[in-house]
Amino acid sequence: MVYAIVSFGLAILLTAVLWLGVNLDPLLSWLISITLITFLAFGYDKGVAKAGRGRIPEKVLLALTFAGGTIGALLGRYLFNHKTTKASFRAKFWAVVVVQIIIVGAYFYLKLR
Repeated sequence: MVYAIVSFGLAILLTAVLWLGVNLDPLLSWLISITLITFLAFGYDKGVAKAGRGRIPEKVLLALTFAGGTIGALLGRYLFNHKTTKASFRAKFWAVVVVQIIIVGAYFYLKLR
């Protein structure tokens, strides 16, 4: 639970900075923020996995991905070679990616109409 609170808290803070400070679109600010935090979470989890320390729960990694961190998750999985072999995680991961893409696509479709 701590990992989720910290991760989403940082994403919200960075979103506020980008949205209010840089005047980016609110959704774009969120996507940039959650992508960065998700990427860092995958990297951190890989590092602690190698060290045998406390891991970030898969539910948190999937929640970050679902919340818009798809690109960060994809980059993290690729660059850190993390969470690429466990079949149950891969299936959940790709299901989350599909749903997240549909939601973001619908947002931009409706916004541009």
